[in-house]
Amino acid sequence: MDVIKQHLDNSLESVRALIPTEPFGFKQADNDGNLRSYEISPHQFEKALSNKYSDFSDYLANLVRHLEDQRGLIAAFASTPIAFSDAWNMKTEELSSEDVVALTKSGGHFQFNQLAGTGSMMYRTSYPKGLVQSFGTGITKGFRHRTGGIYEEDSLNEMGIFKYATPTSAAGMMEYRFVEQFSDKLGIPFIFLITQWFKYNTNFERDNQWLYMTSVAKVIGHQDHPYSPIEMQLISKDEALKHVDSLLNAIKFKGEFTIRPPMPEHLRLGWSYSKIKGDKRAKLVSFAREKRLGCPGTDCGGVPFSKLKNSDIHIGHRISQHWNSQNVGVVDVHHPYNLYLSCAACNIALSAKYPTEIDKLIQTNGTIGDWLMGGLLDAQDGEL
Repeated sequence: MDVIKQHLDNSLESVRALIPTEPFGFKQADNDGNLRSYEISPHQFEKALSNKYSDFSDYLANLVRHLEDQRGLIAAFASTPIAFSDAWNMKTEELSSEDVVALTKSGGHFQFNQLAGTGSMMYRTSYPKGLVQSFGTGITKGFRHRTGGIYEEDSLNEMGIFKYATPTSAAGMMEYRFVEQFSDKLGIPFIFLITQWFKYNTNFERDNQWLYMTSVAKVIGHQDHPYSPIEMQLISKDEALKHVDSLLNAIKFKGEFTIRPPMPEHLRLGWSYSKIKGDKRAKLVSFAREKRLGCPGTDCGGVPFSKLKNSDIHIGHRISQHWNSQNVGVVDVHHPYNLYLSCAACNIALSAKYPTEIDKLIQTNGTIGDWLMGGLLDAQDGEL
C-alpha cells in the first residue's frame, strides 16, 4: 500500500472541504500599492486544485526535484532565526556595514542581488512577485519580503512565527492549504525559503546596491479558509535539512516507515539512557502497564509488563550498545528514539545483534522517544 498516495488523497479531500460554496470576493493591493477587487468561483478553486495535484506521479517527481534543490539552497544560504528576526525587527530599508557585521556575528548570511535576467528569482530586485517557484515544477520554493512593503499581512513575531500574505490566484491559495494538510498528515512539515532585502550602498558595485538575507521556515498548523495567510516558524539550518531529508525518504519508501521528527535538546539529553532512573523510570513502567503493553521480544512470548517485577523490566537499545561499540560514530545509541522497554531475557538476547525483525515489534509499542514526542507520558506526572 502506498501510504504517501493515501496521505495525498486525504489532503486533497481536506482542502476541497474548505472551498467556498459561493464565489469568493476580496480586495488586495497590487505590486504598485493600488487596491484591486478579485472574485474566485468554487469551480476555479476546484480546477486549480485538480490541475496541480491530480497527477500523483508527476507531482511527486517534481517534489523530489524541488526538495533536492531546496536542500542545496538551505545548506548554502540559510541564516539563523535570531539573525533574520533581528534584521526584520530593525524596520529599516537600508543597512550599513556596521549593521551587517553585527548581524553576521549572530548567524546572518548576506549576498548581493542578482541582476535582471540572471540568477535566482529569490534574489532579483527586479522580480515583481512575492512568491517564487522552483522552475518547471509549479511548486513554491519561497517568499520574498521587503521592509516597508505593501503587504500588511506579512508579519514575524517574537516567537519566530511568520505569516505571509495570501496570493490572489486560486492556484496559490490552494497550494497554501494543500501543503498545510499534507504536512499535517505526513507528520513532516514542508519547508520554505524566506528572503528579505535591504539597500546597501557601494561606490564601485553599481549593479549591486542591494543585500539579500535568507532564512528558512517550516509550515505549522492549518487554516480553515482559502484566503487565510500561511503560517510558518523560522527554524535552524540543521532542522530544515532534517525535514527535507525526511520528506525525501518518505517519498522514496512510500511512507511505509516511521517518520520521527527532530527531538528538542532538553528531551534528548534529559531522557538519554543514563538519565532514566528513579521517577523517570517509574513513569515509563507505569505508562506501559496502563496501556497493557508487553515486551516486544520473541524469547519471552511477549510477556505483559504488568506480570513482571520492576527489576525485570529493562531499558533496551534497538541498536545494541555492543554493536555500537564496534561501529563507533554511526548512531547516538543512547538517544530516546533508540530506547524501548524490554524484559530482561529479551534484552540480553539482543546482545550484539543489529535490529532485524524485532525492530518491527518495537515500532508497534513505540520507542521511549516516540512516547515523549507524542506527549504520552504527560498524564503520568500526577501518579508519581
